[in-house]
Amino acid sequence: MANERSVGVRRTNAITEGAMMLAIFTVLLMVSVYVPIVSIAGALFLLLPFLIYSAKYPAGPALGLLAGAVAVSFIAGGVVSVPIAVMYGTTGVVMGNMIRRQSEGWIVYMAGSLVFLMNIVIQYVGAVLLFDISFLSEFGRTFKQSMLETSSMLGQELPYSEDEIDSVIQYVGALLPTVFVLAAFVAVLLLMLVNYPILKRLRIEVKPLQPFRTVRLPRSILWYYLLFMAGALFARPETGTAWYDVYVNAMFILQACLYIHGLSFVFDFAYSKKWPKAVPVILAVLSILFVPLLYLIRLLGIIDLGFDLRQRMQKKP
Repeated sequence: MANERSVGVRRTNAITEGAMMLAIFTVLLMVSVYVPIVSIAGALFLLLPFLIYSAKYPAGPALGLLAGAVAVSFIAGGVVSVPIAVMYGTTGVVMGNMIRRQSEGWIVYMAGSLVFLMNIVIQYVGAVLLFDISFLSEFGRTFKQSMLETSSMLGQELPYSEDEIDSVIQYVGALLPTVFVLAAFVAVLLLMLVNYPILKRLRIEVKPLQPFRTVRLPRSILWYYLLFMAGALFARPETGTAWYDVYVNAMFILQACLYIHGLSFVFDFAYSKKWPKAVPVILAVLSILFVPLLYLIRLLGIIDLGFDLRQRMQKKP
């Protein structure tokens, strides 16, 4: 009898808290869609109701919350709001469920990023098929228009030829898969940084991400990088070919990985030398603004991967 009463209380609590989370999501959705100034802030917290609820209750009730959120978003915001609810809802449910199972921080991050990425790809393909939208054509038209407006404002001719501008547009189009990947991983990292402190205040146990200075990528990345560079020498990537698309995306991702590894080396070196925490952060920001510094950090990543520079420095007396 007591056990049945306890189950009934838990079920009632799940329903009550689910209704409350649904109400919070609805308010945040309305803010994100209809309030221009604070819409970005609202979007940053759309994940929160699903994280909280999924971290407390099993997958069944969490999926019920997701279904309710999709229905409410359709009623309150129309068809346009449904993809938003699906994207944040599925990501929050997966991450919250893994938090409830006490998974490691990096595993939660990777799982959430992959789910977010799947949503981006599915919604992009859906938009192309249903609405016949060519994002590359729209980008090319907008880019050319902005170039013309800038040159007219400065009273100068275009600094680039038509062929050079078309090459840039084709390069961006080829990089679209990589852009999706970077967008997903950066977005989920930002969502975690914003929402995790709230989870901790609610006494939901969350395993934090490991310090960035401890990040060490596999050495195979360096070999892949060298392999693609050698491949480009034997088979030059030509614009419009499948090899060009593969090469551009692979090299961009591999170079980004080498940069991240080099940056983690900088953070680790600053930590070992007991430098102020602001120093590596400033170097990271400057490396985005100054390309030579970015190349230097990427070179450090290559050296550390190839010769285990970090380990050699630790062995020195």
